[in-house]
Amino acid sequence: MGVTDEVTPLIVARADHPVSRGGLSSSAVKVLYRLHRSGYTSFLVGGAVRDLLVGERPKDFDIATNARPQEIRRLFKNSRIIGRRFRLVHVIFRSEVVEVATFRASPEPPEGPDDWDEAEAEAAEADAEPDRSPVPARVDHAVYGTPAEDAQRRDFTINGLFYNIADYSVIDYVGGLADLEARLIRTIGDPVQRFREDPVRMLRALEYSARLSFTIERRTREAIVECCDEITEASPARLSYELFEALRSGNSAAIYSAWRGAGLFDSAFPGIAGVVAEDTRMLTEVDRAVASGDRLVDSTLVGAFFLYPFYREFAELTADGRRLDNVEMLRRITTMLEPAATGLRLSNHTFHLLSQGLFTLTKMNRAPERGRQVLKLARQEYFGVALELFGLAGRAGLVSAEAAQGWSTAVARLKKPAEARAAEDEPSPPRAKRRRRPRRRRR
Repeated sequence: MGVTDEVTPLIVARADHPVSRGGLSSSAVKVLYRLHRSGYTSFLVGGAVRDLLVGERPKDFDIATNARPQEIRRLFKNSRIIGRRFRLVHVIFRSEVVEVATFRASPEPPEGPDDWDEAEAEAAEADAEPDRSPVPARVDHAVYGTPAEDAQRRDFTINGLFYNIADYSVIDYVGGLADLEARLIRTIGDPVQRFREDPVRMLRALEYSARLSFTIERRTREAIVECCDEITEASPARLSYELFEALRSGNSAAIYSAWRGAGLFDSAFPGIAGVVAEDTRMLTEVDRAVASGDRLVDSTLVGAFFLYPFYREFAELTADGRRLDNVEMLRRITTMLEPAATGLRLSNHTFHLLSQGLFTLTKMNRAPERGRQVLKLARQEYFGVALELFGLAGRAGLVSAEAAQGWSTAVARLKKPAEARAAEDEPSPPRAKRRRRPRRRRR
């Protein structure tokens, strides 16, 4: 029997839950209130509600409403409609993009990064000029649904909770509050069916378990074992998205261990699977960098998997005091990276930054002897990637303390204003010679 409006949800009043508007971004609050004041139902949904209930800061805020995409678009001039299978609206603010979706009944998996035009998505993230193009034609209304139907089509019970801006209540159609209390990861509906609909959900179940320290419910855990091989059916773009989300989470080492332990990692990311022994140690350094506030670029995040094998190749080519063969080193780096670049669909630019960033580490193996050497490297666009990788390698003990200190000092000096550097470099002016008075001749 399908889900209908007759399903009675558990509604928790504002006084009985910890979610408040103060925990939401100002942009999300603006969108919620404008929809509500325009006569539409307006809910904060998904992971944001889950994170707020467990006391964490959400990384993004998604909204669901009964307004159609064209109606949302008309309410927000700073928005664009995206999506192929199902229309979504991105409301674009200076520092954030708020995603708004219409309640739907479709059982299809959620939209992924391969479901909209990449250039459009990148423009939105880069604070692009709002879309002024005509509103697209309507899509089939059969995919739209009620809040109850929308909750049932989500992946896990803890992600099926709604926060209602109208009365600040939390609405639960799927038993998510009980599972949050029990710290359980459970699929909504039959887990085997849900994982076959969308194999990426297996990665997410393990990610939530590792990141939140939750237990995966028995039937859900057994379904991951049964459906493990189906992860290869997921689109490369969505797998790549999940990997980068994990690497930016600050919990990448735990997530990676969970994926590998379940047998999913090698099948999902075969281009990286051969780099096995030291991944967790290096990912621990990535997590420390993220926790300290560093925003590592994609090239660095992927490069973290290859730092140990890179330094092994470097040591082999320079053994017994041999001079490094640059051409051979570049060839080995390319050979090492190409399977991962293909599997993760890395752009040519990202691959260039990564390969050149790794190669630059061969020039940073010793402390710089001349300021000119630092300036020459700093002018290259891949130097930032090399510097981030060098920092990870230094903290992991892959470079000498002398080299780490030398480059740290050189880069800190490089960041000084040009005038200050020039003053440091300028030699002291010569002391003025005292003018000698001519001697008077005796008569």
